[in-house]
Amino acid sequence: MASNDEYEIALIDNEIDARLCAKLIAEEFALHNPLMACNRVTGEQLFEQRHWPLMINVLDEKLSFLIRHRPTNEIIAAVIANDLFLYCKKYPYDDSSPASQYPTRDILSEMVDQFVHHDFNQELKPNMVLFIIAGATRPKHTGKNLAAQLRTHICNYARDIKGFQYAFIQTCNPATRHIYIKKMNGKETRIVDPATWVWKKKNNGLFCPLKDYNDEPVVNILVDLIEKK
Repeated sequence: MASNDEYEIALIDNEIDARLCAKLIAEEFALHNPLMACNRVTGEQLFEQRHWPLMINVLDEKLSFLIRHRPTNEIIAAVIANDLFLYCKKYPYDDSSPASQYPTRDILSEMVDQFVHHDFNQELKPNMVLFIIAGATRPKHTGKNLAAQLRTHICNYARDIKGFQYAFIQTCNPATRHIYIKKMNGKETRIVDPATWVWKKKNNGLFCPLKDYNDEPVVNILVDLIEKK
C-alpha cells in the first residue's frame, strides 16, 4: 500500500469498494471516452453490462487498485486489472462467433486477439502479462500525477509480488497513452483507427460501423516490467 497525507493507494479487495470503483470507471467512460460515446450508452448501462461484471470476475486475482482521498474518504480513481492469460480463457475471441451488441466491444476484443497471436511473439502463459483493462480518475483530482502514480504502483506490484513480466494496455486516451509511452517506456504494438475498422463479424461485408468516429486511435501498448525495474 502506498500513501501520502492526502491520497492513499490501496488494493481493491472487497465487493463494496469493487462496486464503487466499477461505478466510477463506468461514469467517467460514459462522459469522457470517445469510443464509448459511439455506443451511446449511459454510465448505468456501462456499469451493469461491462465494468461491474469485469470487476467482480477479476476481484479474486487481487490486481486491481484504487486511490482514496483521505480527507473525504472518497474513492477518486480506480483501475481494473487481471492476468491476460485468464482474461483470454474467460473471454475467448472467435472470428466465427456472433457479433457483439456493440462494435466497440468487438474492435477491442479483436485487438487483444491480434496482440496475443500476432504481436506478442511469445506463448502467453499464466502470471506473465498483466492486462490493465480500464481506469479512470475523477476530473477534480486530475493534474496531480495521480493516474501515473496509480499505474506505476500497479505495475510494480504485479511484477514484485505476483511475478508478472509485462503489462498490456489498450487506450484511445492521449493522457493515458502518454503515461505508458513517455513515463513507463511502453511500446505501441498496434494502432487502429476506429473510423476505418471493418466489422468482419457483421454481414460478412465491408461494414465500417464507426466511420463517423473522429478522435484518437485505439492503441495496444506493451510495457516490459522487467526492463522497467
